[in-house]
Amino acid sequence: MDSRRSVMFALGAAMLATVSLGAQATTRIAPKDKLTIKVVSGVDLGASEFAVDGEGTIDFPYLGKVKVAGLTPRELAAQLAPLLVTAKVLSGQPQLTVDLEQVQGRRVSVSGAVATPGEFSYAGEMSVYSALLRAGGATSVAGDEVQVIRVPREGEPSADAVVETLSRRAVERGDYTNNVALHDGDRVVVLEAKQVFIGGYVSRPAAYTVPQGTTLRQALLLAGDVTELGARNRFEILRDGKRLPDKEIDLDKTIIQPGDTINVPKRRM
Repeated sequence: MDSRRSVMFALGAAMLATVSLGAQATTRIAPKDKLTIKVVSGVDLGASEFAVDGEGTIDFPYLGKVKVAGLTPRELAAQLAPLLVTAKVLSGQPQLTVDLEQVQGRRVSVSGAVATPGEFSYAGEMSVYSALLRAGGATSVAGDEVQVIRVPREGEPSADAVVETLSRRAVERGDYTNNVALHDGDRVVVLEAKQVFIGGYVSRPAAYTVPQGTTLRQALLLAGDVTELGARNRFEILRDGKRLPDKEIDLDKTIIQPGDTINVPKRRM
């Protein structure tokens, strides 16, 4: 009986493919991780230890290149078993074990309006939210815009960096669509909020960073409020180079946006 038939005979019993208890079922495989994959019965497939390459694949006996990045060990075991049966290497429903060793060799950098910008190493996966936490969180001057800058890996067709813009507030409140998984070498940049310039007849004319949802009245208070010579019923707001109509301006209903210019004219005597 040749070796292939021996393997088929030894694994003929129907069993579910599972992950070993040593690996967490929710942990996902990433490039640079190390995997130990074995058949429960002890049958030798020719290799049992694999390093995940930069493309997220391993070179598996009888199957060639297999995409493993993004899978949990349990999912990989379940995927490999039927592939080996289809390739007529095994038969029935063979049982595999997958042990995952995460390598602390991946790095991302976080810069911009964060408390402790820098480069951070990690193993496994890191989300944008986790990266912001590692950097101490956003500062008081941070805006809502977060950029993830990804440089293509060697061999990828595009030589240009890909920039993905996310909402910081959405990330912080747990919006999964914004809390994307980072890749090794990614750069995360938290942009500062555009300031609002408040001038004219106010106590402290200057540029201010205002929180989201700030009303005109609240913005004026940041600048020390209107002076005695300033008009309290007439205001000029420039937005994107255009003046807002007077009928749209209300102290408590007009929400100030980053980049606005507010001018308080002199009151009529």
